[in-house]
Amino acid sequence: MPLIIFMRHGQAENNVSRTLVGRHIESHLTAQGKQEALDAAKQLKSIPVDKVYVSPVIRAMETAQIVCESLGMDYEVDERLYEIELGKLVGMNYEEVTTKYGDLFLRFYAEHDPVLENFGVEPFASVKQRVKSLLDDALKRHEGGNVLMVTHLDPIKAALAAILDLKPEALYRWHIRNASFTILKHERRIFTLSGVNVMPMHRYQID
Repeated sequence: MPLIIFMRHGQAENNVSRTLVGRHIESHLTAQGKQEALDAAKQLKSIPVDKVYVSPVIRAMETAQIVCESLGMDYEVDERLYEIELGKLVGMNYEEVTTKYGDLFLRFYAEHDPVLENFGVEPFASVKQRVKSLLDDALKRHEGGNVLMVTHLDPIKAALAAILDLKPEALYRWHIRNASFTILKHERRIFTLSGVNVMPMHRYQID
């Protein structure tokens, strides 16, 4: 059965500093993030990858570049894999935001939160809509092939939400590791979840 493999970008500078950078502030991969991407690329060599799509954000593109150089192929940018729009939260520290506003990101998955709307944060329903559109297109364009999509935490959670009936609390607690794979199989245009946080074995002891 063909696979759609979502890959979160490798560790970036903002992951270390816990800064909310969103789409528009450049945050490059760390040395560890580059190694994570390279390790992930080695895992992908065991299957044929027909197409690689990537978010336009620099940390995702740097990840895709490392992977594609290893696989000997090119990637295509698709804006539906974009990081969420964080509005006025951009540049703020994650802990400072949660200390001041409480479980703001839990409420993000519940949707329609007035504080998030005031900050101009993209609704999770919008993220799900664009990711579902991408999945539908992948079924049409690559019905018999394996596709890699290099993106960010919340578009991956949106893919999970599209095929599983997960409550906001479950989505909030489900952390997607840097440079890990979330693997979907599709058969007769129906998706099933085959793996989450798939990584080289040595990373399970340190992540």
